[in-house]
Amino acid sequence: MNVRHLLSLTIGLSMCVAMLQAGQGGPGKGGIAINANAVMGDIQRLVGEEVCFTLTAKDDNGNVIRSWDQIGNPVTLTLSNTDANSDTNMQSWNADPDGYSWAILKHNGVELTKISATEWSIPNTDFVDGMAEVCLTCTKADTGVFITITPTLSFLNQVSQSVDFIADEITNYLVDITSATTPDDGVYLLRPYELIVAPRDRYLNVSNQTIRTRFTARFPGEFDQQQPGLADIFSGEVFIQGLTNYLIASRIIREKPVEPQFIVAYSSDDFTIQGQTDPFEVLSHAPTAFSLIDPPDHFIMNLALSVDVQDFTWQRPNPPDPYWDIQVSRFDPARVSDEVRYTWVIVDSISLTSAQRIASNNNGLDPTLSLTHGQLWGIMQTLSGQATTRKYQCVWYVEATDGLFITKSDPTPGHHITLVADGISSVKSAPRPEFVTLSQNYPNPFNPSTTIRFTTTKRSDVSLKVYDLLGGEVATIQTGVMDAGDHTVIFDAAKLRSGVYVYRLEAEGKSLSRRMVVMK
Repeated sequence: MNVRHLLSLTIGLSMCVAMLQAGQGGPGKGGIAINANAVMGDIQRLVGEEVCFTLTAKDDNGNVIRSWDQIGNPVTLTLSNTDANSDTNMQSWNADPDGYSWAILKHNGVELTKISATEWSIPNTDFVDGMAEVCLTCTKADTGVFITITPTLSFLNQVSQSVDFIADEITNYLVDITSATTPDDGVYLLRPYELIVAPRDRYLNVSNQTIRTRFTARFPGEFDQQQPGLADIFSGEVFIQGLTNYLIASRIIREKPVEPQFIVAYSSDDFTIQGQTDPFEVLSHAPTAFSLIDPPDHFIMNLALSVDVQDFTWQRPNPPDPYWDIQVSRFDPARVSDEVRYTWVIVDSISLTSAQRIASNNNGLDPTLSLTHGQLWGIMQTLSGQATTRKYQCVWYVEATDGLFITKSDPTPGHHITLVADGISSVKSAPRPEFVTLSQNYPNPFNPSTTIRFTTTKRSDVSLKVYDLLGGEVATIQTGVMDAGDHTVIFDAAKLRSGVYVYRLEAEGKSLSRRMVVMK
C-alpha cells in the first residue's frame, strides 16, 4: 500500500485519533491518525477474531510524518465500551470459571505495553515511514467497541470505527440455580427455586441461537410435578434461545454428606454441548427453635372467675422459619416466606398421652393463646375424665409448623402447670383492658407522695421508673411480671429534690411517659 493511498483512506474515513502537541518530539503540530483495514461503517467480528487498524503520524496540514520513529513520542490507546479485562464473572454466575473474558491490543503479534485494563502504550519506534498497524482481539460479545488515542488535539477526529463482537458457535451451556441459602448451594424441600439455562460459545458469551435441549439430573425422579407454575423440564425436548429460566421444586431431601443433587442440560443434536449446575443440597426447613415464656414452669393457676382470661405466650423467632424472605428468582424482586402456625398442646403430666390441642390466637399465627378460666376448667375435666376434678397437674407446650415440618417448643416436655378450681365462679368480672395506658399522677404537684395508675392487657413484664430531665434514672416504682388489669401504685418522692421528673411505663413492647412535679 503506497503513502498516497494511506493518506486518502485516512482522510476519507475521518478517523484520526491522538495527536502530539508542538514541542513534544517534533517540529510543529503532529499526531497519530487511525483507520481500520475495513470498509466504511461499523465493523463486525466474531469474538476471538482480530480487527486491525493502521496508525498514521500526521502534521496539522495532513502530511505524513515519516520520521515519527525518531522525533515522535509514545501515545496511549484506550479501549472503550467493553469491560472484558475487568469482568469479575458476575454476569455468568457461580458455575463459570474465571479468565474466559479478555481484550488485547497487539503490534506485529506482540501485545503492546499494558497501562491498565483498557489502556496500552505504543512507542514511536514501532512506526515505519510514519505508520504502524495494531490489532484488537476481544472475547466478550460487546457492541460499539472503539479505540481512542491520547494526547489529543482539537483539529482531528480522534475516535476509531466501532466494532460489534458477536458470540461464536455454541459449545456449552450455563446451567445454574438461584439458591435460597448462603453459601449458594442449597434449596428447600417442596419449595420453588429457579433454574437458569443459556447456550454459550467457548468464551462463555450467551448466544441467541435456538438450540434443542434436554435435561437430566443426578437423581431425575425427585422433582415435583404437582404444584402450579412448575416447569416439567424432564419430560422431553425444549427450545432454548438466549437466557432462559424455569421454576422447579425437589421432593426428596438431599443434605450433606449424602450425595447432593445436580441438573444437566445438553443439546439434543450433540451431547458434548452441555453444562451442569454445581452440586446443591435440598434442605428441610423446620420452623426455628423457640421457647415457652408464660406461665412459667411449675406455675399454680387458681381458676377463680370463669370469664377471667389467661394468656399462654411463647417466643416468635426472627425469622420464624428458614424459608423466610426468599427471593425465588434473580429476575423478579418479589420475596416469599413460609407461613408458620402454632398449636397449643396441654397433656396430663403423668402419662403425657391425654391431650387437648388448640390453635393459637389469630387462627394460629400469633405466639399467644388466650383462654378463659372457664375453658381451662373444662380442659381439666376432659383430661382427668371426671367432672368433679378440682385440681389437676398438666404439662403445656407448643408446636410450630410450616405445613411440612413441626418444631416443638423448648424445654421438653414443656411447662408444668397445676390447675386449681376450688371455687370457680361464673360471676362476671370487670372487662379486660384493651390497651396499655398510663394515667397522670394525682395529686400533681405533690409532696411527698402521689398515686399513679396504669393498665396492662396481658400478663407480662412491667417496668415503671422515674427519670430526671437529663434522662438519668432516679427511682424504680415497679418492676417484674404483672397480670392483666388496672394497677395502682403509690410513689414516695421523699428522697427527691423539688423539680420536674418523668415517669415511664414499659410493658408489652410499649413505652409511655408522663411528667410529674415534686414541690417541697
